[in-house]
Amino acid sequence: MRRLWTSLAALLLLATTARAARLENGVLIVNGKPFFPLGSWNSDATTPEDMARLGMNTAFRGAPSTEERLAESREFMRRCNEYGIQVIQYLSYGGREARTPWPPEKVRMVATLASEPNLLAWNVGDDIYLPALAGLRQTVSILREEAPGVPTVADCEPKIGRSEEGATTFRDYVDITCNYDYPLPDVEYPLPGNAFRKHQAFFDEQRAIFGDPLWTWTQTYMWHWTGQDLNVSAEGPGPYPEPEQVRLLFFAEINRGVRGLLCFSHREVHLQPNVAAEIALTFREIALFNDHLAAGQATYSLPTSDPDLDATAFRYGGSTVISAALLRPQFPHWMAEGIVRDASITCPWPEDALPRALLVATPDVVECAVVRGSAPGTVRVTVPSLELAGFVLLSTDEEEIARLRAGVAELPAQLKTLALSGAMTQIQKVNAMLWQSGAFSLHDPSLSMNSVRAGERCAEATVSGRYADAVRAWREAMRLCRVAVDSVGRSVAMRTGQVLPKDREYLRTPYGLHNLRGLAQAPPPNDRWHFIREWMVVGPFALDRDMGDLDATPAGFERAYPPETEDSSAATYTTVDGPAEWRYAEADLSGRLDFLPYFTMTENVLAYARCRVIAPRDMDVQASLGSNDGAKVWVNGEEVFSFPVPRGRKAFPHQDEFPIRLKAGTNHVLVKVTNLGANWRLYLSLDDPGREVRLVPGW
Repeated sequence: MRRLWTSLAALLLLATTARAARLENGVLIVNGKPFFPLGSWNSDATTPEDMARLGMNTAFRGAPSTEERLAESREFMRRCNEYGIQVIQYLSYGGREARTPWPPEKVRMVATLASEPNLLAWNVGDDIYLPALAGLRQTVSILREEAPGVPTVADCEPKIGRSEEGATTFRDYVDITCNYDYPLPDVEYPLPGNAFRKHQAFFDEQRAIFGDPLWTWTQTYMWHWTGQDLNVSAEGPGPYPEPEQVRLLFFAEINRGVRGLLCFSHREVHLQPNVAAEIALTFREIALFNDHLAAGQATYSLPTSDPDLDATAFRYGGSTVISAALLRPQFPHWMAEGIVRDASITCPWPEDALPRALLVATPDVVECAVVRGSAPGTVRVTVPSLELAGFVLLSTDEEEIARLRAGVAELPAQLKTLALSGAMTQIQKVNAMLWQSGAFSLHDPSLSMNSVRAGERCAEATVSGRYADAVRAWREAMRLCRVAVDSVGRSVAMRTGQVLPKDREYLRTPYGLHNLRGLAQAPPPNDRWHFIREWMVVGPFALDRDMGDLDATPAGFERAYPPETEDSSAATYTTVDGPAEWRYAEADLSGRLDFLPYFTMTENVLAYARCRVIAPRDMDVQASLGSNDGAKVWVNGEEVFSFPVPRGRKAFPHQDEFPIRLKAGTNHVLVKVTNLGANWRLYLSLDDPGREVRLVPGW
């Protein structure tokens, strides 16, 4: 009798899972139709409403490990089903530690979720390495016995496919490979290469190892764990990307045949309304072409008129969809408006009749010119204006074209609140970067003002129910923010030579520029004055200003403290702060050396700074100094400048100029700077337009 009930239960499970997802010739089928997953990794805080709001059709969720959690997971799946959202259950396992796989009884419990009609797949491993293969095989064997036909998904370490065991395991036990890549910009600056193209090469490698189909995790942050290094995030991944960066990643991935996109993670998306809005738009545009992207025959790397324009064609039924993306190098530094105009794309077209070509440019659908291509069986499509990335439908079916127009017309209303919050968040993010970094002085301020005005127009249109106008204003605001970031990126790139080598990593993202002190006051790149940026300093020593005779030269200014008489880098001096040695100090990008951070006592004191000037030959040069307060300068032991009286409250570059004689080779420069109180600063530069001399701290 028990065996009979077991058989009946298996038949019942087979009957219920007949409605579940399945793979047919590498195409994911849901409810009898091709399916392109668009989703995110979810926590308990994420609701089906959250996902539907962003145009997602898939939830990725940790599988339950207790009966109580099983009931909660089943309820979550049923709520998702009300929104047409499929669910991937994740049996967490894998990683470098090769954690113990789920016990068989737990796997069998999870397998009962196959009775839900919206189970999309089992994810059976994360970052699978060789030690985890045996556990993966065990888990999949149980799932296939308990819930036959449900696809399996796993992430893996890419090199695993090069081992016989790894390749065999994934071929026999994993239906869909889901992998991710961090498209890291190179450390050097300016950034060589193209992070998007390298990202695409990763998926080419994945296909060569694992075959089709492929899904991917698209990171909602781009630079992984460099956020802390660049001082742009307190912990964890960062910095958060430009919204356009995420859109371009989606298109770059689609253009390499990736047939499922999952955001990691929904929490990060929630924290970034600007990114959430871009995801919502992109996912809804992808959904318009679900069948083409999920099941279409792909033709990669279509010929285009712009070397940065990447395009792939997907043929399905009697029509073709072109996915096109402007994958410019060095994003987000030099993207500008992100528009390519009158771009031509040559695409396969097997039919005799020329198709109509329509670009989706939400909220608009734009007619594109189509002519015969030079090669047989091709057409050349000219796109009047493509912003970042978009889809072009090639079709002779007027009903299909009408459906596309109707679908695009519905998008603005679905984006109404997202567009407004996305616009205002990005405007605030970019303007805060400009303000915090001092970069307002490096770009046209009207760009910032115009982006704010575009945001206001977005708000006005949203309130009045003119959602198409709201989306247009949102896109304009985003474009103006891009141009502002581009403007700053170009200005800072011209000043790369002024940035100390150890600080150049902050140029990797505009949101790291706040680490570059004095950026707002940095001299122009072609400035003839060569500021000394690195020093060794020691102090403070007593100034002994006579408070009864404020006009008198302070005694300490005339007193020869040991740094004037002892030429030693290792000496220890008796100072007002106690025993002190020479220490490294930096001037900011404006050339200003601020003594206040280096000493405790800062009133009625003085300090010394020294460096080396290495000259290619004997030469006479003009020196320029600014100080607060008095200053005295020696070159190779000879006093060349003295200014004993107070300056006032601030120091400025070029308050005094004087000639100095440099000998070929190393020249020693020593400066004494006094401070009565408040600010305590030094500027010293040489008239060296050709940057012939080298400036080195210390001895």
